[in-house]
Amino acid sequence: MEDDLYDLLGVSRTASLPEIKKAYRELARKFHPDANPNDAAAEQKFKEIAMAYEILSDDEKRSQYDQFGAVGNVGSPFQGAGGISDIFEAFFGGQSPFGSSGFKTQQRNSGDDVEIALNITLEEVVNGGEAEFTLKLALECGNCAGSGSQNSESELCDRCDGHGQLQQVRQSILGQIMSTTVCPSCQGFGTLILNPCNSCGGSGIEKAEKSFSIEVPKGVDTGITQRLAGMGPAGPRGGARGDIHVRYVVEQHSRFSRNGENLMEQLWIPVTDAALGAEIEYETFDGMQKLKIPAGSRTGDRFRYSGLGVPRLQRRGRGDLIVEIIIDTPQNLSGVSKRLMIELAEEMRETTEEKPKKGRKSRRNE
Repeated sequence: MEDDLYDLLGVSRTASLPEIKKAYRELARKFHPDANPNDAAAEQKFKEIAMAYEILSDDEKRSQYDQFGAVGNVGSPFQGAGGISDIFEAFFGGQSPFGSSGFKTQQRNSGDDVEIALNITLEEVVNGGEAEFTLKLALECGNCAGSGSQNSESELCDRCDGHGQLQQVRQSILGQIMSTTVCPSCQGFGTLILNPCNSCGGSGIEKAEKSFSIEVPKGVDTGITQRLAGMGPAGPRGGARGDIHVRYVVEQHSRFSRNGENLMEQLWIPVTDAALGAEIEYETFDGMQKLKIPAGSRTGDRFRYSGLGVPRLQRRGRGDLIVEIIIDTPQNLSGVSKRLMIELAEEMRETTEEKPKKGRKSRRNE
């Protein structure tokens, strides 16, 4: 920035306070962030002008500046513009209107964040896909392009001189304490709208439905949240948009369950397949696979397909697909089937309810 604060405001070193204030207001109106959206150079110029006015409008600070060319005692580490910014940031968490973290109005009118729960299928978790949802959001007013003004005219707030903040100094046992509050007249924007927009009433935003389509991350699980930066509600009077936080909810699948990175299924098979063995077509999320069931298989036996489980979130590789067989005991047998089962039991020398074997109790009496 320029070395001389008087040159910044375009006034002489003998200028009166009204002259300084008038010069500041004209320059502030010209370089105010609301009048120069997304213009970093204008924003920096406004900060320098505001800093110069802050010093030259205060008799004590102006006297120090006139004598030493800086504010603060000679040799103080808090000298010049950087010093004032550092003091504010040290005591008010970077909320100085002159600090490098940006003018307060740029933070004041940012849009809120929103969170939604998005249902997805287990198949989308495994293979990926796109999910769509619709939200009713505060969006930039189409009539005034988010400015809040019908004709883009505004004036600097008299109460805070465009700072968007009011500073108060009070005495305490520890000395003077300075506090900063949002200006109630301009609500922290630093400017007042002369002719509010007819559509949004001066807020710069209006409610509307908006549809979104996002890619489902492979391997995502219930409870995991994805942040969509800058896609949320718009801030008032041209403020930045907030974020959307998408919280995933994985729907229950009709066949598969998830255990970490593995997929599990309990597959019911006929008793004949378990006894005699069989090779069946088995459908997975990756297509049809062969499942060979050895003769004599029992309930609880498991078969594993390596690498056909759930993808590892943001990592390479996948878990396994594990198939656990359950033998389906036949019910409501026909006469022929019943006789065949009795013959099989006699062949296997097993006890049946129809004909208990000699020397053994029937299972009904055990």
